[in-house]
Amino acid sequence: MRAATTVRTGPVRTSEWTIPGSAGPLAGRLYQPEKGAPAQSLLVFVHGGGWHVGSVAGYDNVLRFLADRAGIAIFSADYRLAPEHPFPAAFDDVGATFRYAVDHAEHWGIDTARIGIGGDSAGGNLAAAVALTVESRYRPAAVALLYPALDWNLDHYPSTTMFTVPLDEGCVRRAMRWYAPTAREQADPRFSVLSAADVSPMPRTYVATAGMDVLRDQGSTLVTRLRGSGVDAELRRFDNLPHGFASMLVDHEARTATEDFARAVGSILDAAPTADPG
Repeated sequence: MRAATTVRTGPVRTSEWTIPGSAGPLAGRLYQPEKGAPAQSLLVFVHGGGWHVGSVAGYDNVLRFLADRAGIAIFSADYRLAPEHPFPAAFDDVGATFRYAVDHAEHWGIDTARIGIGGDSAGGNLAAAVALTVESRYRPAAVALLYPALDWNLDHYPSTTMFTVPLDEGCVRRAMRWYAPTAREQADPRFSVLSAADVSPMPRTYVATAGMDVLRDQGSTLVTRLRGSGVDAELRRFDNLPHGFASMLVDHEARTATEDFARAVGSILDAAPTADPG
């Protein structure tokens, strides 16, 4: 990850935070870009890794890049990983992280009305699940997803069998089973977001997919369902890129696509109405 994501950014200040999780403390890191005015918007970003690998340390360059290019603060935290910690451990930890960010936003100089949640791949799954189910007082201003996994039932999507690199159908099914091993868990909307009967509680949503990705059609299906439910949702597909392109920043096209994502998310959050001081 570090070798594939080492690119130049502007100055980004980081600070370490400890989040009280239901099963113990979680390590979090806040990224604040230092060029220009202090950021008032924040994206809680959930790292990917198939629910069983990945860390904030591994994503450090990606998070710095997103903060710099979006011009917003980024907060990210580690969460418990499968198979040692199956569903809903990761979901619970990400929920705790998001609530912590909202509760501490004013201390960080963040407008509480301009806090979104997002992530890539399995992180996108966790971000979408939290956004769909979180209490109304914690409802994010926006959701930003990179090539998310959203449904256990891969048979519904033509893209599942169209591609084999860097993911194929088998490795996706295996990772999903490690995280959600039972049929009941696999059908739970806190995991299979697209199984939810009602997706209208989702806030404004921005989804970026990779054209050459077994998960491609899941992202576009979510956007279609959201629009049908009256949710403001936007889809951007990068046809010539594979799954995981945000972890390939040394490649010009992957870097440009990730920059596009960052700037879009920054614009969405910065345009959100400010919190009522009363």
